[in-house]
Amino acid sequence: MAKKNYITLTDENGVDALYEVLDECTVDGGSYMAIVPVVTEYYVLKKVNAGKKNESFVSIEGEELSKVESVFQARLGTIDYDEN
Repeated sequence: MAKKNYITLTDENGVDALYEVLDECTVDGGSYMAIVPVVTEYYVLKKVNAGKKNESFVSIEGEELSKVESVFQARLGTIDYDEN
């Protein structure tokens, strides 16, 4: 598996955003990059079995959300984004 490449860009308001570089190429002497924003926030949904082939997702809150968020924070906190 190829190592992913990330860059941080600053917009006109001074806000930094992380992007994943999908590809780079040169066309007619110009250098170009295809990038996609890396969203740093996530949503937690509960998967509910709605039948043999269908699943539904519902939002959660309160104590259940806090408990599940702590599990995801521990697991996702180990992701290493290589910022350039």
